[in-house]
Amino acid sequence: MSRHPVRPSRTLPAAEWWAPLLVDLGAVQRGSAGLGLCVRNVDLASGRARVTVQWPGVPATTLLPDPEAGRDALLRSIAAAGPARLADDEPADSTSPPLAAHGWLLDELGRRSDAWYAYLAEPVELLRVETDGHRTTDVAVGRTSRGDVVEVHVPLAGLGDDGMDVGLTYTIVERAVTVAAHDLRPAGPVRGLPTFSTGLPGEEPG
Repeated sequence: MSRHPVRPSRTLPAAEWWAPLLVDLGAVQRGSAGLGLCVRNVDLASGRARVTVQWPGVPATTLLPDPEAGRDALLRSIAAAGPARLADDEPADSTSPPLAAHGWLLDELGRRSDAWYAYLAEPVELLRVETDGHRTTDVAVGRTSRGDVVEVHVPLAGLGDDGMDVGLTYTIVERAVTVAAHDLRPAGPVRGLPTFSTGLPGEEPG
């Protein structure tokens, strides 16, 4: 547990370096869900953000955005590859499509980056956020002292409705740290580390 981020944002010293990017990606994803945009993968494992976006029927595009360039610059880079727009300020509701729920989760992860440095005594890091765009988003949590990774499967159905899931970031991190070995399944390696998957408490792993 620490009072300071592992790698602080230049513009938000109390947040991790990737936090502004995830908040901005959340705004673009929510605004563009109806246009078919899927922010399929946000890979942070190398220490530099790699963002993969895709629209139905076209190949995926990978971008290397500056995490602190701002959402207008991010929107321009994504819109150069396909249709995109920013979200309005309306909250998610029970009719929101899965891609809008994924956008809500990106925003939630970015706004609560203290979960990765100030919440639990065991050091952890956010390595990847990946979605199928339909059912789940997988959040890869590096367990630094153990030298492994736990991917937590987050169901998208109804996510963010009426603000009921605020604080989900803390649940994801706690689950990755405290999950029992018998609730872990082998998964493909992340950053070359042994990787396991699990669901949220009360959910079956995907």
